[in-house]
Amino acid sequence: MSSEEQVLREARRLFGERGYAAVTIREVARRAGVSPALVMKIAGTKEHLYALATPSEPAPLPEGVPLDGLGEKLVSRMLDRRDEDAAEPWLRALFLIQDAPDPATARADFRHRFLGRFETTTEEDRRHADQVACMLIGLAAGLRSFGLLAPGTADQAAVVREYGGLIQSLLDRMAVSRS
Repeated sequence: MSSEEQVLREARRLFGERGYAAVTIREVARRAGVSPALVMKIAGTKEHLYALATPSEPAPLPEGVPLDGLGEKLVSRMLDRRDEDAAEPWLRALFLIQDAPDPATARADFRHRFLGRFETTTEEDRRHADQVACMLIGLAAGLRSFGLLAPGTADQAAVVREYGGLIQSLLDRMAVSRS
C-alpha cells in the first residue's frame, strides 16, 4: 500500500470514528507511519484531507425489506462493514451531527435517512424506532471505538443472533402496533 493510500485509510478511519474536529494532521500521520509534512503534501489542508478521506456510504437496504429478520441483517451488515474496514454510518452520524453548523437540521436528516423506513405513526412506534437507533449506535461505538466483540474474541454468529434478536424484539413490537 502506498503512503498516500495509508494516509487516506487512516484519515478515513479516524474521521469516521471521531469526526472532523477531534482529528489532527499529526495523529493521521502517526497512525499512517509518515510525517505530518507528507500528509500536508498529499492533502494540502485538513479540510481537503477530510474531503479526500470521506468514505462512501454503504448501500442502504433496498426499499421493501420486511421487518421480519431485519435485526440480524442489520447487525450482520455492521459486522461485515467492520471486517471490511468500510464506513460505519451509524457511528459517523454522531460526529456529523456534533460537527454540523445546524444540529437540529442534521438530526432531522438523520431521522429521515436512518429511521425513515419505519412508519412511525404512533408514539410507541417512534419510541421503538428510537430504541433501535440507540442500540445500533451503541453497537457501532462498541465495535469501532472500543474494539469490543473483535473477530477471534467473540463468536460472530452468536453476536448476530443475540444482538440481532434484541433489535428484532423492538422491530416486532413496531410491526404489532401497526396491525
